[in-house]
Amino acid sequence: MSTLSSIRGGVPSVSDPETDNKIFTAEAVAQAVPHCKDSMSSAGGCGDSAYRDHPFAAGSSATDLPPLASFDEILNAIRNDNKYLLNNPSLTEMFRRSGIEATEEKLAACYDLAYKVKNPYIYRPSPTPPALSNYTINFLWVNLNPQDRIADVAQNIFKNGLDLSENAECIKDPRALRELEATEATLEGEALTNWTQIKKSFAYRISKWADAVPGAQINLWYDSALVTEKARHGTFEMMRAMATSRGVDLQLRDVRQLPSLTGELENSLHPGTPVYYRVDLLKVLITDYMMSSPRESSKYCVVSDIDIEPMSTEHMFDKRTLDFLSSDGYVFNGGNENSFLIFNREKEGLQETHSEIMIKPIIETLTDLRTHEIREPPFSEAIPGSQFVYKYYFYLRNAIGVSRNAFGRGAGKVVKCPMSQFYGGGSFSTSDHQKETFRFKGTSNVPYTNWGRNNQPHTFSPEESPIDALKSWRAEPLRPAS
Repeated sequence: MSTLSSIRGGVPSVSDPETDNKIFTAEAVAQAVPHCKDSMSSAGGCGDSAYRDHPFAAGSSATDLPPLASFDEILNAIRNDNKYLLNNPSLTEMFRRSGIEATEEKLAACYDLAYKVKNPYIYRPSPTPPALSNYTINFLWVNLNPQDRIADVAQNIFKNGLDLSENAECIKDPRALRELEATEATLEGEALTNWTQIKKSFAYRISKWADAVPGAQINLWYDSALVTEKARHGTFEMMRAMATSRGVDLQLRDVRQLPSLTGELENSLHPGTPVYYRVDLLKVLITDYMMSSPRESSKYCVVSDIDIEPMSTEHMFDKRTLDFLSSDGYVFNGGNENSFLIFNREKEGLQETHSEIMIKPIIETLTDLRTHEIREPPFSEAIPGSQFVYKYYFYLRNAIGVSRNAFGRGAGKVVKCPMSQFYGGGSFSTSDHQKETFRFKGTSNVPYTNWGRNNQPHTFSPEESPIDALKSWRAEPLRPAS
């Protein structure tokens, strides 16, 4: 699965027919930003992303640090740090200022407390973090709806492909990004709007991960059946440029090439199914592939949402995380969230258990639902929706066995990320796509969908049916890029 060969050139501004808003090129931002001196600070680079926004980072002033006269005051500072401004360098500084010896017992208490209060920046470093060749980072993008291959106007693989912040030239160049980041406080008007949009783009955020782990392998998985050839070309060129400028092995990989994607699993990627169902299913299939394929050799498979704050190798694989990966074979964000996962390929029996618990029951459920009415118990509870795949992680942890610690959490890693929109079950209207459920009926491989894009106003219990706009859609994956 090689990257597309380089084709350079600017991307013109276009109008998005869905919003009628002008989509900008990076030049619109660059022209409005004052030129930065060659000796500018590298603040904003993600090699030290965990520290760059914190006032007590190594090498910065700590004049605002309160006086600390006892070890209990150090613990209280960590406990009351609700904004997570403290990190490893500031912990060292607190011990230095207080004159208290940083004994192993006291350091262990600080690391445990930081873990308990979910501070992602105070952790015990591992003396032996894995080599770059020993892990891969996997991101995933799946469109809710397919791009229009007849109009063929998409410039990138994301959504309808018309947000050109995803193609911004400045993202390709780390120096250009640092200049923009260093002067963003001076931006206003259209330049500020454009720069804000760039920072929200998938391409920008993956570039920050590339900055954080130079030399690592990063995979961006996508579904080629939902994008155009032109869109893939545009994104491949962006990824190639970012890989070259940052020295990472950045690959675009098509989920349609996963060997396990057959039968009901392949049917499940129809765009008429809930997009978060597809995302969670593909996370499972990618993990299974990375653990089982003889073509993959890295010990650790990292699967992350793009809005997880980038981490260096040392941060990602701190000692607690490596201990969990050795004992349990996996870690989850916070112990139970699948927005950030690491699996240990070498943990005996893990891949087989993962496949048995996470994949086999999904196939069986989809097959069973073809012949039953959804209101017949127990099938009324089994109807797949956005969180259908996610629930199987609980069964997986129970099957593997969970290492409980003093805080009652299992194999978890604390990461910086926004709260899940499904926290507490989520709060969605019947017209939101997150609310959708689906199944296949009889021999048809077109999903019968309830709610969301198939919402029927003023109907308490809508009848399941195919989404009109997707009734005739058929999967036509793009040929592998060369």
